[in-house]
Amino acid sequence: MYNKIINNFLNSVPKKDKKGSTKMSEVISLINEKGGVGKSTSAITIAQILAISGYQVLLIDLDPQMNTTKMFGKDEDNSNINYEHLFCEKQLRESSVLEFISETDYKNISILSASRELNTLIYKIYDKSKEVNVELYLKHNLSFLKKKFDYIIIDNSPFKSYLTSCAICASDKIITPICVDNFSYDGLMSLLDTIETLNTKYSLSIEFAGIFMTRVAGRTTLFKQMFESYENMFGERFLPVSIRNCIAVSESNTTFEPLLTYDKRCSAAQDYIELVNYLGLMDNKHFRELAKYLKGEK
Repeated sequence: MYNKIINNFLNSVPKKDKKGSTKMSEVISLINEKGGVGKSTSAITIAQILAISGYQVLLIDLDPQMNTTKMFGKDEDNSNINYEHLFCEKQLRESSVLEFISETDYKNISILSASRELNTLIYKIYDKSKEVNVELYLKHNLSFLKKKFDYIIIDNSPFKSYLTSCAICASDKIITPICVDNFSYDGLMSLLDTIETLNTKYSLSIEFAGIFMTRVAGRTTLFKQMFESYENMFGERFLPVSIRNCIAVSESNTTFEPLLTYDKRCSAAQDYIELVNYLGLMDNKHFRELAKYLKGEK
């Protein structure tokens, strides 16, 4: 059955364009103004799937809770990171931005770690915003890294702030995980309004790529009702891929192991692979590398 799933993915991944390549160097933010929806797990797992496939991935943790940072063992002491330099100053060269980034023990994954200092950074960004369009500075600074990384995945804080606005402005795509029992319609509408406002204000083209359900406990009547409700409410913005709830997700978070390392064959891992495929983030060449990993081939 697992091989059948792989073959289905290989037959449905985006075809290469006339030049033999697909769109790369994308910045993708995961945002939800409610906590406990699997945002960090989603950011980490999507990044890991892309990295296993051979893409160079940078994870940026902008959540002061530091869940993503802790997953990669980078939470020892990040208080010396000068976040103000990255968010409130325009850098002039790639090397200045690379100073904020460290490698992880996982192939093709680098990280910009979080710390508690992000709580105070919000106020520094606000003060700077009175003088210049500081919300665009992170976008400018990350542009130096687009040749080095194929994907930049941003895990955002659930609290709406100037820090989130900076991340949105820097992003090419926004995706939002939601839970059936923890969904805020007002919060999502606020996010969509923010994206539209920033697109208009700064002449950007940030795409809201969609909403997907996480921690789905089986195909229950409640799930089916909510699925139809969200589909009717949001149309194409509601992605038809749901992440099933499974014990492997909780266990991987407890042991600080990314999901595919902990259990690459669990149902949630399969669902995240389908999500990456549905979003069109992977071409045939890279998916074949992922397929080898899933089959246990070197």
